[in-house]
Amino acid sequence: MKKIIIALLATGFIGLNAYSDDHKSPWKLMQGKWQVEEEYGFKSEVVFKKLKDGEGASGKWEDQDGNKFSELIGWLSDKKQIVSLGFGTNGAYLECNFTEVTSKHIKGTMIYRDHEGKLHQGDYMIKKISEVLCESQFKIKDSKDGQLKVYKGTFKKAAKKK
Repeated sequence: MKKIIIALLATGFIGLNAYSDDHKSPWKLMQGKWQVEEEYGFKSEVVFKKLKDGEGASGKWEDQDGNKFSELIGWLSDKKQIVSLGFGTNGAYLECNFTEVTSKHIKGTMIYRDHEGKLHQGDYMIKKISEVLCESQFKIKDSKDGQLKVYKGTFKKAAKKK
């Protein structure tokens, strides 16, 4: 009986260690205050804060028109994906599912309903240029002519006040 219990405990510890080494996202989540500008007209300031209990972050957004947005970002360790879900004023929301996650970039899809009710949907990527600069790219089909549009953007970390 002792041998069975010891074998079960050893198997449990080995299993825990195998899973515990692989629970961190290779993409370092942004933290602090960032200025965001996208070519399709979106400008905003966002403050990202690391979650205390888990591999994720929260984001508090405010755009150039005073619209506000709250976002929750998290790492799905078993799927190796980053997901983001956010809700804002005037019925705005976003849903991102990044299925390609590396230390240098995240790629996936985004659905974004803006504060005016217009829906934007397509492929979204954020590429890390440095610790204070990221570039984004949003590929969507134009709702009027069906043509593919590519919008570029930047995430610039705000300088700390002295």
